[in-house]
Amino acid sequence: MKNLTLAGLIALLLNAAGALINYLYFRANNTLLIKWSSHGGEITVEHGFGGISATHIYGMMPGDVTTHSLRFSPSVFLISFVLTFAVVYLVLRLVRRAG
Repeated sequence: MKNLTLAGLIALLLNAAGALINYLYFRANNTLLIKWSSHGGEITVEHGFGGISATHIYGMMPGDVTTHSLRFSPSVFLISFVLTFAVVYLVLRLVRRAG
């Protein structure tokens, strides 16, 4: 139980730090630093660490405007948290087993 609680806290802190880094990087560069992207036509969606998602819609005609938006996505947060939790938990188990 101790490993589960510790892994959960570490995963939450890593996700919060990743979300903060992504937010600050987006504010400066209109893109996420830690991400995976989906491309399609005039749109790119970036899903980032900690549940941050950015949408970029590119203007395709001379008068069109390119827009960038940022939002929090609970489903991306859960995926990010669960994957981080699993990695941290496995590392903690390996460290305790070796020590």
